[in-house]
Amino acid sequence: MEIVTRVNGGSVDITVIGTIKSISDGQSIKDSIKKVFENDNQAVVNLHIKDSFIITSSVIGFLIKLIKIDKRTLFVHIKSAELYSMLEDMSLLDSMNVRKG
Repeated sequence: MEIVTRVNGGSVDITVIGTIKSISDGQSIKDSIKKVFENDNQAVVNLHIKDSFIITSSVIGFLIKLIKIDKRTLFVHIKSAELYSMLEDMSLLDSMNVRKG
């Protein structure tokens, strides 16, 4: 798994390439997002999950906390139809600000 971070004016794109397989992969994603908000707590973050058809529960919980409790602006863009469907079945699309693509 690889993570690429790119600043686009007022927003930051964090792109996850490859399959999220391990606890350390999940921790890397969380660390990347934390770093953005440490530098600018008003940043708009777009998390793009390109290839993975799974996501760890710790990342799901982390994203929901950031969005719902910490009131951070974060959108999750899912390319995999399987992952999108799983999050939809779990009724997490709204909680995690999930978008297709």
